[in-house]
Amino acid sequence: MDSIAELDALPDGTEIEIQDRRGTRLFKGAGHWRSRQKAATQNVYAYVNTRRWGARVIERSTDQ
Repeated sequence: MDSIAELDALPDGTEIEIQDRRGTRLFKGAGHWRSRQKAATQNVYAYVNTRRWGARVIERSTDQ
């Protein structure tokens, strides 16, 4: 995936991996992208780097 709209459409509980050299993994909780290592939300990081490098879904939540 490579657009903000695709990220926004994913349900809470979904985990993604940014396809850059770092392979950063983020999960969606309460409508925000978060890192398990950082307290602050990672929305801007997720949106910018998904557009630049792309992202893939690691685990998709079944909750809607």
